[in-house]
Amino acid sequence: MRLFRLALSILFVSIFVVACSTVTYNPTVFNYHFDEAAVAENPPKKLLLASVNVTGEPTLTMLRKAVPKIDELVVERLENAGYSFAPGHLFDNAWNQAIYTYGDFYDPTSGKVDRRNWQAVMASTLSSLKDSGVDAVVFTDLIAHDAQHSGGMNHYARWYGVTRKPATQGAGTGVPVDFNWSQTIKAASLIVTLYDLDGRPLFASRGGLDTLSAIDMRKPHLGFVRRDKILKNNSFNEEGVALALHPLVKMSRYPGNIEDNSEEVEAAE
Repeated sequence: MRLFRLALSILFVSIFVVACSTVTYNPTVFNYHFDEAAVAENPPKKLLLASVNVTGEPTLTMLRKAVPKIDELVVERLENAGYSFAPGHLFDNAWNQAIYTYGDFYDPTSGKVDRRNWQAVMASTLSSLKDSGVDAVVFTDLIAHDAQHSGGMNHYARWYGVTRKPATQGAGTGVPVDFNWSQTIKAASLIVTLYDLDGRPLFASRGGLDTLSAIDMRKPHLGFVRRDKILKNNSFNEEGVALALHPLVKMSRYPGNIEDNSEEVEAAE
C-alpha cells in the first residue's frame, strides 16, 4: 500500500510539473496597473461597457468590424468572473450629454485629442452615472501598432504576452531564405481600462491579438501586405482578452511574472 501511495504521489507531482512547464514565460506581457487596495475597499460589481475608446480616438476602420466580437468576449469573461453589466444606453446618454456641454475633444483633421477637454467629458460622464447603480466603467480599445517578426528559425512575432507565427495568404512555393524579416509590420492589441465613478483608474492592461500583416505569396516580389481576414482566429482573440483582463480576472496560464509592477494611469478628474 505504501509503495502504491508513493507511486501515486510521484505520478501526481510529475503531471503537475509537466503541466506547469507548458506555461512559457513571455517577457513582452504588459506592465499592468491594478489598484488592488481600491478594488478591495469598494469591490465593483455592476459594470458598464463604454461605447467609445478611452484614448479619445476612434477605432481604425480596418478594426471596427471586430469591435463587437472582442467586446462580447470581454463581457463574457467578466460575467463568468461574477461581474454584471448595466444597459449600454446609460453610458451613451451620459457621454452625449457631456459632449454637448463641453464640446468634442477629438479633431479628425489633425487626429489630435484635447486632453483637458477629454478630462472634462470623462469626469462629467462618470459623475452623472453615480445614481445609476453602476460601480465602474470598462473601456475596450482595439488598436493597431508596429511589430516585427524575429530573425530566428520560426520567425515569431511577440508582443503584449502573445507569440504569433508569420501569416501568409495565397498559394506559393514558400518564403525564400533571403526574405527580409526585419520589416516592420502591423499588429492588433486590446487595451482594457476600468474607471470608478470618481474618475480613479482601477485597472489598465493590454493583450496582444494577432498580426494584421501577411506575406502575399501571389506576388513575384514577396513582402508584407494587409491581411485579407482581420482578427478571425477565435483562440487568438480569447488569449488576448484573457491577457488584457489579468489580474482583474486571473488568467490560469498567465505567461508573465506574478509581481505587480503597476504603471500610472491618467485619472479623469
